[in-house]
Amino acid sequence: MRYFKDQDNKVHGYDETNPAQIPFMDRAIAAGWREITGEWPPTETVEQTQTRLSASLTSAINDGAQEWGYDDIVSAVSYVTSTNEQYVKEAQALIKWRDDVWAWAIPALANVTAGESAGQFLANMPALPPKP
Repeated sequence: MRYFKDQDNKVHGYDETNPAQIPFMDRAIAAGWREITGEWPPTETVEQTQTRLSASLTSAINDGAQEWGYDDIVSAVSYVTSTNEQYVKEAQALIKWRDDVWAWAIPALANVTAGESAGQFLANMPALPPKP
């Protein structure tokens, strides 16, 4: 991709390997748009990385609850007061796992670097325990 800023500071990206986009890129150059390839997209800040990784953790926790047959973690833990003993055990196990994940994640998030991949980060997350 090649990126250009127009006179209004709007960023436009063109795929130079796509023949249909070459005329657009040529017009951008002819119009004097400043090429910012190498500057764009801007580097993610540590705070943006932490926010993105927190969202990935929430998604992973919901995925774990779904593996056990629940809609999400909120649905799963709502069974902690169920009259069905199996549901109570599952809810308690998922609550403990969720707590373990966040107990691990909070200090780990403090040590992330800008742009760290979710895959790298989640690789160290406490594993979903076996279903009771």
